[in-house]
Amino acid sequence: MMNRLLLTGTLWGCGLGCALAGSAAEVPGVLGDWLAARKHAADVRVEFHTTKSMPALKEPVKAAGRFWSYADGRFRWETGTPATLVLVYDGATLQSWDATSKQWRKLDTNSRSMGLWMDFLDARNLTEAGLLKDFEIREAAETKPLTGVILEPKSARVRRDLKQIELRFNAGEQRLVQMHIQQGDGGSQTMDFSAPGRMTAEDRTVVPPPAAN
Repeated sequence: MMNRLLLTGTLWGCGLGCALAGSAAEVPGVLGDWLAARKHAADVRVEFHTTKSMPALKEPVKAAGRFWSYADGRFRWETGTPATLVLVYDGATLQSWDATSKQWRKLDTNSRSMGLWMDFLDARNLTEAGLLKDFEIREAAETKPLTGVILEPKSARVRRDLKQIELRFNAGEQRLVQMHIQQGDGGSQTMDFSAPGRMTAEDRTVVPPPAAN
C-alpha cells in the first residue's frame, strides 16, 4: 500500500536526472492560481475518498481518508476508516504507520522522491518552473463547474509506471477537487477532495505522532 501511495511522490519526483530541459511555456492559469493560493493557506482539514481500479480487481477498491495541513508545514494524512495507513510530519521528522505492522517507521525526508511527495501534500514549495521541467501540461476538456489540467511525464522511464495525472479545480474557490492518476500497468486511482474545513481544538492534537521505534 505504501508503494501505491508513493506513486504520487514518483509523479512529482520524476526529474531524477531523467527529465527533459524546461521550456518557456506557462502552466494553465487555474494551476498557477492554485499554486499561488497554496502558498498562503491557513491550517485546514480536508476529507477525501479514493477509488482504486486495477486489471486484476473485479471491483474498484474504495476508501475514505483525512488530511490535516498546517500553515507551518506540518501535516497528517490518513487513509481507511479506521486508518490503515498514516503519514505524519511534525516539522522535523516524517513517520508512517500501517495496519499490518502496527508500528511507526521513520522515513527519509532527504530523498528526492519523498521530499517532492511532501511538497505535493503541502504544495507550498511546488513551482511552475519545476512542474514544467518534468511534465507536458495542458488543459483538459472542461466539465463545468470544474476546470481540468493534465500532466504527462516527459521522462520515458517514468511513463512506464505513470501515464498521466489529471487535476480538476474549482477555479472560483481556487481549490483542488479531484485528482485522477492513470498508471502504466492499466490501473488507476481517483481521489475526490471535500472543501477545506477549519480545524477544531481536537484537530490540532493530531501532530506530532508517537516517537518512532
